[in-house]
Amino acid sequence: MREKIENITNLKRIPEKGIVAGICAGIAYHLGSPLWVVRLVTAVLFITRAHFIPALYILLWIFVPKMEKAPADFDVITK
Repeated sequence: MREKIENITNLKRIPEKGIVAGICAGIAYHLGSPLWVVRLVTAVLFITRAHFIPALYILLWIFVPKMEKAPADFDVITK
């Protein structure tokens, strides 16, 4: 359980690589998945009336700390 909590605390948003606040970029980097996949899933959930997505995005924008500079390996990991 402690490992899961520590992994969640490593999540940071990356505004430099994001469109709005860098939430999707941070999630993609954290999971090691392509950025376009995270953005697509977010958009599909938003379009299919998952009304919690905008609220979740705003909450993540407020509570997830900002990474000052995008990591050097961001483009390698998220492609």
